[in-house]
Amino acid sequence: MNNIRIYIKKNKKLFIGLLGLLLLVLVWFRITNGNKESGSSIYAMSTADSVILVLDNMNQDQYLKVAVDKLSIFHLNQESEYKKLMRYISKRVNTDDDAYGRSLLFVLRGFECNERDEPDSVQYYLEEAESVLPIGADKSFYYNLKSLHMIGKKQFRAAKELINKGLSEANHFGDIRVKTSLFNNLGTVYFYQSLFGAASKCFTEVYDNYPKDEPMPAVLVNNIISLKLAERSYQSADEFLKKNEAILEATKDPYARGVFIINKLQINIALGRWDQSAALLSSMPDSTILPEFRLEFLGCKLKQQMQVDQIKVTAMIKSHIPWIAENYFKAISGINEFFEYSVMENPDLFDLDSLSIWHDGVKFQLKENMQANSNHYRLMSKILKAKGDPDRAYIALNQSMAFENEFINFHDSITKSDFTAKKELEVLRNAQSENELELSNRKKISNYTYGFFGAVGIILFLIALFFWMKQRIKQGELAMANYQLSMQREEKSQIQKEKEMNERIIRMSELVLSKSLEISKKLKTIKTENPQELDSIRRDLEAMGRVENTARPQLADTKIKEQGDIFDHYPALKTLSLTEKRIFILSVDGYKSKDIAAIVGVTPQYIHNVRSKIRRILGIDNSTHWESFKEKS
Repeated sequence: MNNIRIYIKKNKKLFIGLLGLLLLVLVWFRITNGNKESGSSIYAMSTADSVILVLDNMNQDQYLKVAVDKLSIFHLNQESEYKKLMRYISKRVNTDDDAYGRSLLFVLRGFECNERDEPDSVQYYLEEAESVLPIGADKSFYYNLKSLHMIGKKQFRAAKELINKGLSEANHFGDIRVKTSLFNNLGTVYFYQSLFGAASKCFTEVYDNYPKDEPMPAVLVNNIISLKLAERSYQSADEFLKKNEAILEATKDPYARGVFIINKLQINIALGRWDQSAALLSSMPDSTILPEFRLEFLGCKLKQQMQVDQIKVTAMIKSHIPWIAENYFKAISGINEFFEYSVMENPDLFDLDSLSIWHDGVKFQLKENMQANSNHYRLMSKILKAKGDPDRAYIALNQSMAFENEFINFHDSITKSDFTAKKELEVLRNAQSENELELSNRKKISNYTYGFFGAVGIILFLIALFFWMKQRIKQGELAMANYQLSMQREEKSQIQKEKEMNERIIRMSELVLSKSLEISKKLKTIKTENPQELDSIRRDLEAMGRVENTARPQLADTKIKEQGDIFDHYPALKTLSLTEKRIFILSVDGYKSKDIAAIVGVTPQYIHNVRSKIRRILGIDNSTHWESFKEKS
């Protein structure tokens, strides 16, 4: 453990660099994941301004699809936010000069025109969108709009082909919300073809896979309930309604709310909950019912009335003749049983001429519905029979039976077609699942590949960085070692030169001293007529000796200044006299006794005495070398 700690301490810069690189990688992953998360959290935002703030931080490839998906949410019940976000998209598309963005804008305007039932405008925007759509770009939005346009034109085969193309594009580009919308379109196709089982499966598929961060559309919930009622799955419809009742209660769309009320009434009546249906009916005056739901509402009222008091059924129908005349096709298709019951009680309830006029007014719709035609002629037959005209009644009955037979054959084909459509839908779903799995696997493989090579690249980079930094550290350590070595060599050279200089000074001093003493002795034996001149020479020689004696101790004082911290390590030596300190510092520096005696100007015996004193003070014996004090300092 200590070795690891020492190694880390020794290579501190290297580990700091590696840690910094790791932090950069983590920040990069965080930013990448942050972009992904922002795309999902934006759907929970309720204002265009908050959405725009997030979109501003997205690149051109990201923001468009997220913005378009958010537009579809605002379009449900936030018109002002929808327009604000639409203006932002238009402005940014023009600023970026984005061809794909222009195509999407044309598609969006096409959706607006489709809702206003303006097929010519929808066709125009489809052509404009196709003209600017880049090659290889995502066409799922375009196919979504075009399939709706074909549904409006009753061209269901073409619509299904476009839906399949759109689903393929949506899978390829990962457009989950467009895929949901396309399945909804497919359910609408099946519904118009009276393939209620297949339609129910489509809408249920949409419901089950609807994005969790978006509000569930009330229209979708109503469609599923209506189809369950068409299949006579009343209990299932009731359970599904209760599960989603909060969504339906909260809707502000009058049409969606009207469908919800009618569905709730029909479920209560079908399950025999007469008290609940009666309470609901009493809370809804005729004046509050939208024209689109009048016949369904009337049907519920008649069923309730049949349960409570059958006598009043005829009067109720008579009071609602304007509703029946307004939409005879829906009336004869849905509530003909009550008409037949009433004309047996009152044959004059319906005027035959009026019935014929009503029939002619909806003949194009009746042409596609054998059951409604059969109901119409059966009603005519009952009225004619009640009025005493059996021949015409018989003719009308034969017509009714002919249409009934056609309907039975048609119904059988519908049943088969519905079964086939369910199988086709199952095949389509399986194909979609396989495509999704394949794309997911490709994405995983791609991610793993990129991740692997990225990891290998990072590892190789880290290894290269490690060895590079290690080399740099070694080079630095080597340079420092060389510098320290050169400094040590220079210091040794200086010390050597200093020692040589000191030895020369000592030898010169001794020579000067001996020569001055020799000359002084010779002068004493020389006789001269001028004794004053001899005295002058003698004084000069003595002064030379004193100067030499004074200069030599200065070498020791210089060393005391340079190595003065040695006395901080041994405070007891601070009590020594200056001469004793000179002797100690020169001894530590390796000078011999005779050299020290010459420098300091004392006898060798005095040197020996001072050294003994110092040993006593420090408590050491003769085995301790004086040079060892220098190493300790």
